[in-house]
Amino acid sequence: EKDSKQLFEWSDGPLVLSMAEGGFFLADEISLAEDSVLERLNCVLEPERTLLLAEKGGVSAGASEFVITASEGFQFLATMNPGGDFGKKELSPALRNRLTEIWCRATDSRDDLVRIAEHALKKGLTDGDCCNKLAQVIIGVVFVLKKKIDKLNFSIRDVLAWVRLHQQE
Repeated sequence: EKDSKQLFEWSDGPLVLSMAEGGFFLADEISLAEDSVLERLNCVLEPERTLLLAEKGGVSAGASEFVITASEGFQFLATMNPGGDFGKKELSPALRNRLTEIWCRATDSRDDLVRIAEHALKKGLTDGDCCNKLAQVIIGVVFVLKKKIDKLNFSIRDVLAWVRLHQQE
């Protein structure tokens, strides 16, 4: 039975649950998080892999129930776009040193981009042949623009935005 005068009740979130269960945690677009949140992640990525749940309330010296240690198998994964991309910031050196960076180049393969656009178009259209032809046109325009405008960079996100724009018509 819950106390009706209680304003807030603690509920474990995805990070705490992943640590407790030894699961995977994905911080998508980690660089968009507030600096205070990113600072809290440093201790999770240290060899001790602990997190103090001060927000849980009632924390006192030696209250071990408020400190969670990651279980065996816990994995922390993060994604981000490069700093400076659409106003994004870089990670702090302290956090960055605790992660392994893997750089993934954007694809410039015409066939790959056509397949991605075609797949996205199939969500709104039933004619597969029409989807392929429209995807070919969209990617054809992208390649013409890239050739004409030297510093123009189209991302997969841009291609998908064009697909969504077409689907709204």
